[in-house]
Amino acid sequence: MSTTLEIAIFLSMNGQAKEAIDFYKQHLGAEEMMRVTYQQMAERDGSMQLTEENKDYISHSILQIGSTKVMIAEETMDPGEKYTAGNQISLCIQSADLEEIRQFYSSLISDARVKIILPLSSIVFSEAYGVIEDPFGVQLQLMYDKRLG
Repeated sequence: MSTTLEIAIFLSMNGQAKEAIDFYKQHLGAEEMMRVTYQQMAERDGSMQLTEENKDYISHSILQIGSTKVMIAEETMDPGEKYTAGNQISLCIQSADLEEIRQFYSSLISDARVKIILPLSSIVFSEAYGVIEDPFGVQLQLMYDKRLG
């Protein structure tokens, strides 16, 4: 395994990401490392639908709490799925080793019990990003992130 591999907690906040970020900063001393709004994402990805209501929503954020990274966004990983307690948490497995991410994805999807939510592909923020749900209902995001190297 590469030395850049890490697993971060990813929380979907159902429209309350800004409040959650502020809460963790105030009460847990979280350091905000990144914040990207829907409006900023729309500048990179023209297919994103912006409204007055959602333009300031959080598309992605990263907080550092102690030695742990917590990622926070508005929506669940599967946009077709209604938000409920339980699907707002996923694990984000990321590495600066592109081949490692590809190998994890191939291994995971070889199990017939795994549900592919988003096939591993190149998207606006990563050369390789995909989302699966394991046989136990845990959603896993797999992401190549060269910044970890």
